[in-house]
Amino acid sequence: MIIVNQLNHIRFRKDYTYAKEAPTFASTGVGGLDEIARWILDHNGILYKDQPYMPLISIEVINKLTAQPGIDNSPALVMTDTMLYGADSIVRYYELRCAPHLRLIPEDSTQQLVLNLYGLFTRELSDLVQKYMYARLLPVPKLARSVFNQRAPLGERLRWRLFYPFLRDQLSKDLNLSFNTAEGRLFEIKKIFAQVDALLADGRRYLGGGDKLTIADIAFASVAAPMILPVEFGGIIAQIQQVPEAYRKDIIDLRTTAAGQFLLRVYQEDRPLPVPQSKLPSDPNYFTCMGQTLGILLDKLQPRAFAFLQKVFPVLKIPFIKFALVNRNNLLVELLDRNLDFTIEEINSEHMASQKGAFFLGWDKNNPQFDRERDFARACVRNSDLGLIRAIVRAETDKVIHHNLPFGKIDVANTLCRPVYVRLMDSYFGIAAANDQIMMAWIRILFYDLFLNLTRNEKVHKQAVKAGVERRDWVRQVILDRIAILEAGGTLPDNVLNRMILLSRTPGYEWVDEDVINRNIGGIISGVLETSNKAVIFSLSVLLDRPDMLKTATEIAIARKDDMAITMDKDPMYGYVAECLRFMPVQPGVFRFSELRQTLTGGGTKAYTIKPRTKILCLTAAAMRDPVTFPNPSKFDPTRAAVGAPYKNWGFGLHECFGRYINTVLIPDFVAAVLRLPNLRRDDSMAGRGVGLKSQGGFPNNFVLAFDTPKKAD
Repeated sequence: MIIVNQLNHIRFRKDYTYAKEAPTFASTGVGGLDEIARWILDHNGILYKDQPYMPLISIEVINKLTAQPGIDNSPALVMTDTMLYGADSIVRYYELRCAPHLRLIPEDSTQQLVLNLYGLFTRELSDLVQKYMYARLLPVPKLARSVFNQRAPLGERLRWRLFYPFLRDQLSKDLNLSFNTAEGRLFEIKKIFAQVDALLADGRRYLGGGDKLTIADIAFASVAAPMILPVEFGGIIAQIQQVPEAYRKDIIDLRTTAAGQFLLRVYQEDRPLPVPQSKLPSDPNYFTCMGQTLGILLDKLQPRAFAFLQKVFPVLKIPFIKFALVNRNNLLVELLDRNLDFTIEEINSEHMASQKGAFFLGWDKNNPQFDRERDFARACVRNSDLGLIRAIVRAETDKVIHHNLPFGKIDVANTLCRPVYVRLMDSYFGIAAANDQIMMAWIRILFYDLFLNLTRNEKVHKQAVKAGVERRDWVRQVILDRIAILEAGGTLPDNVLNRMILLSRTPGYEWVDEDVINRNIGGIISGVLETSNKAVIFSLSVLLDRPDMLKTATEIAIARKDDMAITMDKDPMYGYVAECLRFMPVQPGVFRFSELRQTLTGGGTKAYTIKPRTKILCLTAAAMRDPVTFPNPSKFDPTRAAVGAPYKNWGFGLHECFGRYINTVLIPDFVAAVLRLPNLRRDDSMAGRGVGLKSQGGFPNNFVLAFDTPKKAD
């Protein structure tokens, strides 16, 4: 067997502008190599626009996309920060970035066998099967068109109908179909099937010899699929009832082999379902662009609005509804300090409970569970962990940035921040979902429904309830599996979830059951991802609008690169981040509820009355523009943090963000890592403007920055 190592290189196109939330997958629908790439995307839970093109025409389309001549460029995956082409490139891209449990190339002694098989299947077998399939289908025009037509653009279907003889002859010439007969290629295909039969003869479950699916299994199943016709094939494939008699006989013969049975089983048991195309977000259009531009304009008008409110309406009471805005810093601090008068349970607890995720941040101090469960969580999430957290995130961040260096672009949201935070959830918090996309989807909808679903949209709430049940059931099984390990005499690695499990088994914590652990780990990780991602993007956006500050912040980022012990109070980068988020806050404020009539003075002489049963929005964004506590508030001054400026980027008081100290370490690290990229600038597309394309709740999906590619980037 030939030793190959073809998964060590990525083919890509630089400087291609793309500003859509979901990538586009362009392929020849019937191709086995295309199916490998499609399988990889589905394996990682990626939502993508699947656009198959008809044979021969697909070469024109994909070559135009990739700007490369040739017949082996399919498939192409078009993303905001790069365009990959060729199945090998897509396999390697995700193998470098996916969670450890999703990797398909083993790191043990079976690795070389797996790579050898992958090379055999994707080079030799793929060519034989493709030419065999075309040799059987092309002589039957009606059948060929009915297969190729599926999901293809209308114009291509018309071309194949009107010019079938010409296109058939051209495709036959390009593939050199006259060189050998279908029977001759079948003979060679059977030789490779026999090699697979021999491997399976010892009873192994997968071709590499282990108990886990590998890239070799996917490659064989994908490229050999036209010889077996599994109904689970993700691309375009004929049905066995359709094909000519000779083709059908060959399929039936191959299905009876061990290799054929193996292929059918792998498709039935291991082929993941794609994320439905119905979930694709709509493409950006003129109105999207206008809305984004308007949002940027409104952000710039916020300071004037806040200044007006602080001067004229420090407490703005909205007529006819029991709702008020508190925007002056001294009044806001008093309100949030009086946590028994101005409560949070009426704001959050019902939604938390309906998501089966009741959590201490949704309770008030008068609830005995508050102190008990908060102290339990604090015992498991420790300030002494900050060094460990920083090490995990820096390693993952450096890895992602290194892999993106050749592209000259990086999508800070979708490629960097969100995936790295999911790695943190796995490595530090101890929770990994089936794939990254599932975890991201859970956290986004749960957080949005809890804190940002201000109109109580019932559709959003139902989605959140569904996500809450799914996450609870998933985490419950993880907890039970780990308890079983302990009861069998095993040990658990150190992470937050495992600390909770171990603590629950010590004296004094008999009250902690599986539900308490589930609710608390779920509540903690719910706030980890989306607000932190948004804070990184907003910080970079503010700096990019201020070239002088960008220059000095970049110098600081370079100087602190290898400092693993730097603390918030001694980190000048934190000063830049804190000031950036003062200018562009992640959220406008926090809500509280007043059951009784209350009075606020803020330590002054004038009293402001809050009526009974009033919901209050404490505008922390406005408080950070208060000239009393932030002198000359329109001035960007990163030294304010060093003298203890009362920033409220993570809230204030009893219910301040539980992950505040983690954020004050990690967000400066993320920002610094991106700033170190040479000649950093916004991408010249909608995804590089403002805060990028937005999804539900205003969370950034994309924020694409360009940079100069280092000469030695690999």
